[in-house]
Amino acid sequence: MNMDNPVPLTIIGGFLGAGKTTLLNYVLHSEHGRKVAVLVNDFGEINIDSELIVGIENEVDNTISLSNGCICCSLRGDMLLSIIELLERPEPPEYIIIEASGVSDPAAIALSFLMPDVRRLIRVENIITVVDAEQVKGLTRGENAELGIAQISVADVLVLNKADLVGNERLSDVRGWLRGIMPGARIVEARFGRVPLELVFGLGGYDPDRLLAREPVDVHVHAGEPGHSHAGDRSHEKVFATWSFETGRMLSYELVRKAVKTLPPTIFQAKGILHLDTFPDMRGVLNVVGRRCALSWGMPWGSQKPYSRFVLIGTPDGVDPEKLEAHFEGCLEPNFAR
Repeated sequence: MNMDNPVPLTIIGGFLGAGKTTLLNYVLHSEHGRKVAVLVNDFGEINIDSELIVGIENEVDNTISLSNGCICCSLRGDMLLSIIELLERPEPPEYIIIEASGVSDPAAIALSFLMPDVRRLIRVENIITVVDAEQVKGLTRGENAELGIAQISVADVLVLNKADLVGNERLSDVRGWLRGIMPGARIVEARFGRVPLELVFGLGGYDPDRLLAREPVDVHVHAGEPGHSHAGDRSHEKVFATWSFETGRMLSYELVRKAVKTLPPTIFQAKGILHLDTFPDMRGVLNVVGRRCALSWGMPWGSQKPYSRFVLIGTPDGVDPEKLEAHFEGCLEPNFAR
């Protein structure tokens, strides 16, 4: 561990479904020539984002999953311990990337690295905030809007992702809106998270005065029990809630497609890996953001035993475990083997 040469770190933030994992996958598969370690935070009990990082050499060693909380608050200690363990390895990383959860405030994460003992080890290089060009301006109410704007207001780079889903007029409108929130940020339009790598690596040290200029946003999160169970605390002071579903049984593609299309509007995002009857040898990848739904195909299962595992994220009053359980139980057809 070299305290005279801190390891550079990039934080990737952004609201639920903006495309952070897609961006991270693109960066890790690109020819950047660095030994990179990755910390992936997902606030549900199942870290789906870490499972969606595919095809990385030595994935288990170089990717750390932090689940069931946010690294900007309840998991901050775990995050720092994980990074110290990385730096103490015989071959420590040359660069660290943190993918924050969609409900994390990047400022609170970055502030953790300003502590004197940590600052000697880690240098925050830049903060990238990914925004959904089609849906970001829909964050207009209450805590969602506050968090979304907070994520934008600390960024060096704003990735205007999914630019192909909107027209030039809408892109120009969103650009102007972003510029009004964060005048000094670099704004880059992207499709599927494809950005110039120089925006991810090597921008130079982040200005700590920008972090100290405002208080981090406090977001309360309720992580529900994994599938076939009941949520505990239903306090209305909490902003987000999660519910997860796991099964070793095969699911019907058509029934899953119908189920996700009829989710209540209180569900912001659904994401996961599915074992589907249409192509049973391939991983099905589920991604629902607002009213936009995608079911695509990922890597082959190979020698791994297939499974279905996904997480839903929404408002506490909209995540009803019993109703959601019944909603997705119908996707398990009787003739599918257990």
